[in-house]
Amino acid sequence: MAMRLSRRLLSLPAIKDFAQYEAIKTSKSSMMVGFFTGHWSMASKMYQEQFEAMSKSYPKCTFYTCDIDDAPMAAYDAEVSEVPSVVIQPLGLKPDGSYYDKTDMVVVAPELAKFDQVIPKAKAAVDSIEVLDDEGERLPWQFDPATGTTLPPHK
Repeated sequence: MAMRLSRRLLSLPAIKDFAQYEAIKTSKSSMMVGFFTGHWSMASKMYQEQFEAMSKSYPKCTFYTCDIDDAPMAAYDAEVSEVPSVVIQPLGLKPDGSYYDKTDMVVVAPELAKFDQVIPKAKAAVDSIEVLDDEGERLPWQFDPATGTTLPPHK
């Protein structure tokens, strides 16, 4: 008898394309926190509920999920090399007044198949990042040929 695995409906938004991923960067959120999964990954399925529970602890952050097969450009931009991974990108101002950019991104991936450590390490990383409020309008990030990535526009 074949057993069929179904996707659970979770309350977090699921990124389906790169445009959705980029749109989060212009939100009024203090940071974007993504859970990058693979529909074929049992570990991703096991820890998705823990990630959703984590999202309830950080109301100022924008949490989302992303299947790397649905949005491969988002996974590439987030430097995801294995699943499940949690990617934390602070948005807005640093304590010194400069803007956070991609160099401040934190990728939490399992080490040597220690999948149970991904969510606790991600929580510790989110707790360690201080973001100041930025009342200005957030503009789309722009491609920077010098770094080969997108960066927030500096005002």
